[in-house]
Amino acid sequence: MNPGPRTPDLGPLIIGHRGFAASFPDNSMDGVEAAIAAGADGVEVDIRPCRDGTWVCHHDRSRSGHPIAGWPLDSLRREGVPTLAEVVSAVPADRWLFVEIKPLATAQLRAGLAALGALLGPRLGSTRVISSAERLLALVKGALPGVSRSLVFDRVPGSLPDGVELSPFHRLVESLTGSGRPLHPWTVDLPARMRELAALGVASITTNEPVVALEVLHD
Repeated sequence: MNPGPRTPDLGPLIIGHRGFAASFPDNSMDGVEAAIAAGADGVEVDIRPCRDGTWVCHHDRSRSGHPIAGWPLDSLRREGVPTLAEVVSAVPADRWLFVEIKPLATAQLRAGLAALGALLGPRLGSTRVISSAERLLALVKGALPGVSRSLVFDRVPGSLPDGVELSPFHRLVESLTGSGRPLHPWTVDLPARMRELAALGVASITTNEPVVALEVLHD
């Protein structure tokens, strides 16, 4: 019987940022697989739709001067850009998958919601959808009822939206400890800061250095 993913009860989850960004290309299959093999509690990847609507793992809006939304899937694959489906297959159900939907038009997200639901629906209990856009998180709630969701931000918003957890830049954590929300800070690479955030009771840390975090927090 699958035990399910680890919870933060014994300390913050260690999530590899863009897979394992300190040692591998961002959002690459090599990075995802290396972070999982090293023992990270999960990985975070960025997603966008390419020309045919397939969700691919890519941080920037453009590649080689051309928007990802205009790239054919075959061309992206030749350049080593994985699909979300490939990442989902590589991350066991007992590890967390943080999926950041990068900013895109509402119509684009609506067009891709069915495919997103098909990919993430079977692993709702070990998936967190994150975004810097509240409207995108609201749409995801309708397509994936019950999925964990977090709002990403690098400055504290005037008001915190209901029903979501918080993924702040790590220097904002001290100002948010009274919010009553689980906190999932990014991007935390220094051992001293990892220890500080663990002492503050954050739910997870997203780091470019998952092996360092494992040594610091699990040792």
